[in-house]
Amino acid sequence: MTRARGNGSALGFAGIDGLGAILETAVIVLNWNGWADTERCLHSLLRLDADDYSIIVCDNASSDGSPERLRRWIARSLPSLNAQRQGCGRQPIEVTLLETGGNLGYAGGNNVGLRHALTRGFAHFWILNNDCEPAPDALDWLRRRVAEDGRIGLCGATLVYADGNGRVQTRGGGRFSRLKGRGSAIGGMGRVDARVERAAIEREMGYVSGASVLVTRAFLQAVGPMSEDYFLYWEELDWWVRARGRFRLGYAPQAIVRHRVGASIGTSDHGEGSALSTYYLTRNRVKFCWRHSRVSLPFVYADLGRRVAANVVRGRWERATLLLRAIAGLPFVT
Repeated sequence: MTRARGNGSALGFAGIDGLGAILETAVIVLNWNGWADTERCLHSLLRLDADDYSIIVCDNASSDGSPERLRRWIARSLPSLNAQRQGCGRQPIEVTLLETGGNLGYAGGNNVGLRHALTRGFAHFWILNNDCEPAPDALDWLRRRVAEDGRIGLCGATLVYADGNGRVQTRGGGRFSRLKGRGSAIGGMGRVDARVERAAIEREMGYVSGASVLVTRAFLQAVGPMSEDYFLYWEELDWWVRARGRFRLGYAPQAIVRHRVGASIGTSDHGEGSALSTYYLTRNRVKFCWRHSRVSLPFVYADLGRRVAANVVRGRWERATLLLRAIAGLPFVT
């Protein structure tokens, strides 16, 4: 069993030794108090058709025993799953666990995996939420789209709600309205089997959804890792804006990824999310617009002010206070 070190006291455990194949893609999965979701994600990743990839799980100081459970999964389940792959004529896959040493948020936790993978010479880096389950050919379609156009730096997939109704969460990512200072999903609630024009969607895209994004080595080296001061949300928009026109956004329609939205932190696409998700969505909307789109701020402040007032009228003082703290950039408190 090989060992690898991440940032700080991070310790990795690989499932196999002496891999001879050249590994082209690092799949990076961030875990925070969600070992059951992560295990389901890993099972789906071990069913990918590709052979030339490796999986890196980054644990953000979970308090639910995730590191121990994931180590046991690697020791007990990975050998049999690799044996199944070999029985189908495919190569075994390496899984490495890195402990980040703290709750570094979405960007910080994934950046630990990106930096680790960058030193190992991978050409592509697939950031995938732990509440996602990709179709077996998803990685192949993502890499095929990037290979078609060397200008692509980030490539998105078709994210589908995991309820089995065949409804799309987003096609690749979303568009950003400078007037309103907010993003909106492309193709949301449409049928996954609907005919779409890839080029039209790529023209609309203002960012790739952070739940599933294939990153090229050229992009990572030129732009650097994600900004960690967002902690949660909006970092994918910031990442793309920082590229300043040096790359293109890509979309692979055939890359299907099932997504259990908000499994870890209570995000909701329909209705009100958890206090944690509401705080960071609000705070980082202001942060991003102040940093990159100040023309948006009048509408943003007016919009958020209406939300605060609506909660006050309804007597929801805790939610109103939460929004005010987020707008002011004060720390989140439980």
